Amino acid sequence: NFIKKLIRLCSNLTYTEVKICMYIKINFSNKQILEYMDISNSTLSNLRSSIRKKLNLKRSQSLLNLMATL
Repeated sequence: NFIKKLIRLCSNLTYTEVKICMYIKINFSNKQILEYMDISNSTLSNLRSSIRKKLNLKRSQSLLNLMATL
């Protein structure tokens, strides 16, 4: 249900971006996401930035809060 809502909100998210959103949704820390996905901190930062751009989030808007509402 969460993934359907997320894709409806932004259909051009990549598979990896959707995975990041799922981890954010279940309150994983950045460190946990890094470990589970075996990616670097800069990669995660770039992915989060890309997600924010695709979702048209302003700096003042929380990605975590948005994921929680879906």
